[in-house]
Amino acid sequence: METKEDPRALRLEKMLQDALKPITTKLEHLEQEVESMRREQKELKKMLEEK
Repeated sequence: METKEDPRALRLEKMLQDALKPITTKLEHLEQEVESMRREQKELKKMLEEK
């Protein structure tokens, strides 16, 4: 038995993906920023320990 996806469900899925895109993009940007801050923090910690 072949199952066909409901075109309305596919449209809804596409709408949700489009609506979430800016949020997803922002989240990815924030994750990169956090990673960058962690690296910076490690470097600062290392510098402080060397003194």
